[in-house]
Amino acid sequence: MLETYMIQQLATFAEEGTLSAVAERLHISQPAISRSMAKMEKIIGVPLFERTKNSIRLNSFGMLAARHAGIILCAQEEMLRAVREKYRRSRTFSYGAIAPAPAWELSPILSQIYPGMTVSYELQEKEEPLLKGLAEKRYDIVVLLNPAKDENYFCRPFIRECLSVLLPKKHRLAARKAIWLKDLAGEKILIHDKIGFWYSMVRRKIPGAVFLEQPELASLLEIVKNSHLPSFITDISEQKLHTPVPKDKTAILLLDEEASARFYCVCRAGDASRLSAVFSAIDNLIGRK
Repeated sequence: MLETYMIQQLATFAEEGTLSAVAERLHISQPAISRSMAKMEKIIGVPLFERTKNSIRLNSFGMLAARHAGIILCAQEEMLRAVREKYRRSRTFSYGAIAPAPAWELSPILSQIYPGMTVSYELQEKEEPLLKGLAEKRYDIVVLLNPAKDENYFCRPFIRECLSVLLPKKHRLAARKAIWLKDLAGEKILIHDKIGFWYSMVRRKIPGAVFLEQPELASLLEIVKNSHLPSFITDISEQKLHTPVPKDKTAILLLDEEASARFYCVCRAGDASRLSAVFSAIDNLIGRK
């Protein structure tokens, strides 16, 4: 029976072409490689090399064996990857979300239902990569802006979130009860760059605005408190991040339809039974709100 180290050495020799290069790459001695090659030929029962006093190279049989060695090594790597990935998934509950607020509500639910697992999530600006990840089983659940009507999915309504703009009380628009996003045209606006779909939506709806992006949320919140520039706040971020409206600012309701979002939790139809406890907890949460 061929050992894995023999197969690896043969495949490496086919790539490198010399014993010295193989020895350097695999960190073993040339005599050890020579012994392995000879043992491999004995096991297979076919000469694999053409040898001269100062050189060794693969013959046609050796080239064929080396091609199969490469296939075997790739198959072995794929086996290890697949098994490790299956194990990771068995220990991890992964989901994707179109905005941060659903994650603030969903992660505690999942941690309570699956106490022995790691809960991880990814934030996306668009629904397409979320649905693709769900179809490829990279996500157990995704949170979308639109209900999934495809029979391949199971869908439940989730939370609502409303966006407002935070303005200094001396701002030209601060006296209004509500405004449109387009009313902020040309403004310099502080914004966190990891807010999912909100990010592209406000950039699209406010013409000529200059967005001062902040990658760290804690830094953004500190800047907002000490700045006279507009920024954004939602009813959920105010509650979950414990960021009340500063005394010298006012939160103005946004009239745009997109400024009020209803989220939906979606899983593969075949996983609905397995995730029934999650959806029951979601239903209870929505019922309390």
